[in-house]
Amino acid sequence: MKLPIQLAYQRSISPSDVVFFSIWPDGAKKPLRLHTRIVLGMKEGTSFAYDDKGKIKPKVNPNTLAEGNPHKIDYCSVPYGAEKIQCEFSVSFSSEVQTPYKCSDPIVRKTLNLLVDLYGQKIGWNELLTRYLVNIFSGKWLWGNTRHAYSTTIKATPWPWENGAVIFNDIRKNFSDRSAFERLEYWQALVEQASHAVTEPNGLFILELKASIELPTNSALKPSQVFKEATSGEKNRAYQTTEIEGIESPMIGCYKAGAAITTIDDWYPGAERPVRIGHYGVDRQNSTSYRHPDTHKDFFSLIKRADEFVELLSGSDDLSQETINDLHFVVANLIKGGLYQQKGN
Repeated sequence: MKLPIQLAYQRSISPSDVVFFSIWPDGAKKPLRLHTRIVLGMKEGTSFAYDDKGKIKPKVNPNTLAEGNPHKIDYCSVPYGAEKIQCEFSVSFSSEVQTPYKCSDPIVRKTLNLLVDLYGQKIGWNELLTRYLVNIFSGKWLWGNTRHAYSTTIKATPWPWENGAVIFNDIRKNFSDRSAFERLEYWQALVEQASHAVTEPNGLFILELKASIELPTNSALKPSQVFKEATSGEKNRAYQTTEIEGIESPMIGCYKAGAAITTIDDWYPGAERPVRIGHYGVDRQNSTSYRHPDTHKDFFSLIKRADEFVELLSGSDDLSQETINDLHFVVANLIKGGLYQQKGN
């Protein structure tokens, strides 16, 4: 299948920003405040002593390296006396994956619609949606804020749902792996609700989530940072913020929360751990990509095989595990949404 000059999908999983509150012994709930500090650090890193070629700078001496390095940073922590930190956000599942938002070629549109439909019929949505839900209910979207926590409990209020709130108590102790979630009596019902949302016309499934994090006294918290170029006189570290009850409060941005939820791709060649869903299997931690076009496992190499995949899904033969993995990856990218066209006449 040749990619058209216009092809785009809207996202089917939409997370919100994550906001922080401090919960006090009397039950009071207050927005977390942001503070700015000026700290006197040390001169560290190669740039203070070495030039770009790795040679020692001529003006460097023991005294200049011993001078302080003042810089201004945003900082936030558990307020003294607070009982716990509560993080709140929402995630919506919807059916945009079923058809392109924009497509300049009706044959391509028909092929992709059929591909997604046959994927659901022959492979099913259980595997993909289980991976997303495990990341949501295990608190991956909290990133490093739970690393030193005594305990983390997540309360999920699904909609539509008739069984009340779902509580995941003490995640680290009770939900160390995927199987712990799958043993829950209501787990399959949650997966089916999400599946219904992504497959039915105008489907919608909403999760309202509250994470209660019990942390050591005055522990530092880690909201999202603002990406910016270093400028003299400005903050060296600035946090993303929102306004709650007239207070500037730090947050984890929706894109960072979404990155955690979509870290499910362990289908790439030689996979050792899951990475975020994306066209080229990027691993930022190790500054590499596992789905370089040379592997023929990048999104564009695979989506161009849509005709072939439709034929395989329509046949009576069992699919190979490699083909199933490739299809999981393709559909996960369509769920993520984005621009997939190729320039041309």
